[in-house]
Amino acid sequence: MARPAADAVRLQQHPFYATTLAALGAQVGVLEDDGTTLVVERRIGPLWLSWLPAPRRLPDFTKLHRITLLSARDMSMDAALRGTGAIPVMTPQTHAVLDLARPDDLRRSGMHQKWRNRLSSGERKSLTVTHSRFGAAPGHWLLPLDRAQRQQRGYRALPHSFALSWPDSRLFVARSRGTPIAALLLLLHHPGATYHIGWSGWEGRAASAQNLLIWQASCWLNARGFTQLDLGVVDTVRSAGLARFKLGTGARCEQSGHTWLYSRATAPLGRLIG
Repeated sequence: MARPAADAVRLQQHPFYATTLAALGAQVGVLEDDGTTLVVERRIGPLWLSWLPAPRRLPDFTKLHRITLLSARDMSMDAALRGTGAIPVMTPQTHAVLDLARPDDLRRSGMHQKWRNRLSSGERKSLTVTHSRFGAAPGHWLLPLDRAQRQQRGYRALPHSFALSWPDSRLFVARSRGTPIAALLLLLHHPGATYHIGWSGWEGRAASAQNLLIWQASCWLNARGFTQLDLGVVDTVRSAGLARFKLGTGARCEQSGHTWLYSRATAPLGRLIG
């Protein structure tokens, strides 16, 4: 398997991403002009659509023969796309990204005070925290709990088959008297990691167990040379409480660029818009 580039800390830039999509039946490859940029092919009726998820560089648009969606990795790529003929079709996302390169004491002091207080409260509880690889078991006890949580809170996420197919993951579990009360599933893509599933029962929420799990997971990652943990999308409108929780860890906000559509047919319009 190809090694990730030095700056490939994002989920979509790691070779595991292509491996997982292929395992789920997607047609994946690389662009001909550089041999490294991931491209995902999908057929919609008679048309083929190509998707470039967070590429590290812009493609040669003269060599794109299909309708192409490109998810810009950051605002600088957004700026570079203007005038190319591409048209922005989806708005950027903001992610909470926790810097793991700093020592534990600096990461702890960088937390919001209320978040740190909840962590201290969780540490005083008689909780047992364990962690292990997340096996490819569709019947794992966490999955129906997460499915119920999604339905209750009304949000969508990647299917469980994605996590089950991911080559390297870590599950952290907090237990009270032997019973799981909270869990945290991370997808590992060294030197980065991504928060994939977080679940807490009522007892876990009362015990601030998720604070404890994120802290212990960040220390585990730091000790193994991971440099950042992506805590996911920050939505201060529809999920203000969750946004405050993520940012309370001391995470910084990182904004992606737009998702852009390019085709030879629409390129003249795109240049006018740009």
